Amino acid sequence: MKNTMAFLCIFFSFQLLGQNKKDLKKYRVKSITEIITDFNGGKETKRYDVQKKLDDNGNVIEEVNFDKKGNIQNKIFSKYNSEKDKVEEILQDANGKQLSREVYKYDVNGEKKEEWKYNDLNVLESKYIYTIDGKGFRTERKTLDAQGKTIQIKKYIYGN
Repeated sequence: MKNTMAFLCIFFSFQLLGQNKKDLKKYRVKSITEIITDFNGGKETKRYDVQKKLDDNGNVIEEVNFDKKGNIQNKIFSKYNSEKDKVEEILQDANGKQLSREVYKYDVNGEKKEEWKYNDLNVLESKYIYTIDGKGFRTERKTLDAQGKTIQIKKYIYGN
């Protein structure tokens, strides 16, 4: 009986973690709102945590994050290519001023091969260049500064 209860708890906890993109697309979900209820001294207070807008494929195209007082903290706007890969993400402050921008590039197999990071003035700050092996595994991430100078190399080693 104890094992059955443990299994059911684990099973249902995974079911409650959230829907995947297929479910969101299947049921034509266009937005997700996350609300937090705080309990303090017997008083119940509700506030927005996150509001998300989705495209027809279940991708988050706009995310609004709120602080504990219910004020907008920041906004994230994302764009996707025809293969449903994220190609751009823009982070804005509560007033709509750009804080950062990231651009993603993919190889013919849909593996991310580059990330370009821009600052609040839309000036390139750094790039990540990924090396992918024949199995689709990343083997290296090279970090370049805005002038194209290598500042770091990270190697990925996979074991059995």
